[in-house]
Amino acid sequence: MQKRVLYIVIFTLFGACNHLTPLYPSRNPSAVAIDNSLSINFKQFLHSPSAEIELRASLEDLKSYYLRAESIMADFDGELADNKGSISLENSKPYKKLISIWRLKHQLQDKLTYNFIALEELMDKKGLELQEKKIASKLFNVMKKELNSSEPLNKLAYDEINQLVLNESKQRSGFYIKTFDGIRNKKIELKSESEKISLLRKYRDQFRKLGKKEHLKNDLITQQIESGAENLQLLDQAGREPQSQLVFSPGVGPNGNIMSMIFPKGVWALTFDDGPNPTYTPEILKNLEQAGIKATFFWLAENVIKYQSIVDSVGEKAMVRANHSWTHPQLPKLNDVDLDKEIVQSTKVETKSYGEPIRFFRCPYGAGNSVTRVRQKIADLNMLHVFWNVDTLDWQDKDPESILARAKKQMQANGHGVILFHDIHPQSVEASKKLIEWSNTLKGTNEEIRWVTLSEIVDEMNGGK
Repeated sequence: MQKRVLYIVIFTLFGACNHLTPLYPSRNPSAVAIDNSLSINFKQFLHSPSAEIELRASLEDLKSYYLRAESIMADFDGELADNKGSISLENSKPYKKLISIWRLKHQLQDKLTYNFIALEELMDKKGLELQEKKIASKLFNVMKKELNSSEPLNKLAYDEINQLVLNESKQRSGFYIKTFDGIRNKKIELKSESEKISLLRKYRDQFRKLGKKEHLKNDLITQQIESGAENLQLLDQAGREPQSQLVFSPGVGPNGNIMSMIFPKGVWALTFDDGPNPTYTPEILKNLEQAGIKATFFWLAENVIKYQSIVDSVGEKAMVRANHSWTHPQLPKLNDVDLDKEIVQSTKVETKSYGEPIRFFRCPYGAGNSVTRVRQKIADLNMLHVFWNVDTLDWQDKDPESILARAKKQMQANGHGVILFHDIHPQSVEASKKLIEWSNTLKGTNEEIRWVTLSEIVDEMNGGK
């Protein structure tokens, strides 16, 4: 989950505030409509008499999401440790709570990231009224101070927002297309990641205790998490049935949904969501190529249109490129027009970018897997939907070692399937590399792993069709 608000931030903002000029004037109009709620929210926030209080409350909420996710992730890991057979994500209460937090956290991150960039642009805007510039400057400095805090909890809870803002700044300055000292920058990034992992390992037990206390509160966040988890349906009834004698083909039933239930023993598909990312996707690609392994990438159209060179390099290595929507929303909550933009229009854009038809689609957060109107749009475009039965939780966990342990436990319990990573996080680069290295130690044993792309296993199971 990268990501998602750094498209045309200023384009829609200026429509709301009438002060700014488009940062990405050539952006597809569909992105403007999707982003409109963030620009409206920003306008209301900027002119609210309690804007600073609201900002601080939102930042505290983000820390609360982080702490709660750490605590509930420990519960999920406990389930894995106690499990003797296959792992069912659908039947895990902690896992459903994690998915609920994931959705809520990203929604808040999107709003805060958008606001931070918009405030920065307002301060730099010539001709802005002095009073409004003072307000923007005050709010920006409050947010900047919090995001740059050296407090361990702040550094970890706000890490993704800082990465998003940094990535946007690099793109706007031409960092990714200009010559730069790549070795020096890589060393800086590695040092930063090492420091964050050390902080996490030092304070993780403390954070998880705090997270448990947070979740015991009968506040709005707890109610939202519990409600989201209770109403979460990852699989429809057909998806719960064994997929014996199944021939995969686009549709709203089990044939159109890759659940990996009938993959041969030891067959695993590595999948990466939310990219392409200019920093981490190339690193993952290098690791895969060195290991002689191919993977499947589910990408967002908003990122695909920014990083065509990465799109091309992944395709040149015979990796499978698939669709993960335009902006990573909860698809079942969208009206028909916006749903069409997220599925149909994103597929058109990515098909043109990839230079080949797209065979696979994955709903963000898995939301829509059991919703007919969502699945029908996917099937109408001749795509199969893809779920997973191993979740590394790399969107929350920043420690490659614990990500590796979690993946191994699920793989050993399930025996075959689809693994979910994200190519937008530094921890995902290292954890996926470690997982491949572990798989090499199993060669020649009964637990040997055969890595496949989704295209390879579908064609194989469909009898070469």
